[in-house]
Amino acid sequence: MTPFTVYCNMTDKNGVGVTVISHDSETRTLVHGFDPRGSYSRDVTYLGARPLQLANLATVSGHCKQFIKYECKGSVLSSFGWWVSRDGVKMNYWGGAAPGSGKCACGMSSSCDYSHLKCNCDTNNNVLREDSGYLTEKSTLPVSQLRFGDTGNPEEYGYHTLGKLYCYGFSP
Repeated sequence: MTPFTVYCNMTDKNGVGVTVISHDSETRTLVHGFDPRGSYSRDVTYLGARPLQLANLATVSGHCKQFIKYECKGSVLSSFGWWVSRDGVKMNYWGGAAPGSGKCACGMSSSCDYSHLKCNCDTNNNVLREDSGYLTEKSTLPVSQLRFGDTGNPEEYGYHTLGKLYCYGFSP
């Protein structure tokens, strides 16, 4: 593997080194004016490392995680938004949910503001809501792209936030 520069946090996991990779999409970013499913697109560029290097890091690590959050007002998430894996695969679940579930964390535990929904943002009303949590399936990390829609009307909008990639431990 070609060397690349990373930040190692030696205090986060009780002395276990955590490799921390930053990217260009960490700030809270407005999504507005994109109505069709996935019509908003944000490519994520990681700093100091190429995609293959990041895939190799995730493969040799015991654990990886990446925080993802969508704040919404009148913007449906589960059928209008998704994220893209490191291999270019459309992912239909969100942080804190099981891979392939099509849900957010609250949908897994039936704790969404409306318990029959998959995500808080699926409420699709005039109240600012949030769906967030950690993605932990290391075979799909890091996130390479974010896609959203249902923000085409003047009162509809969202904000996305994507955290740094954290990997630690060794894969057996």
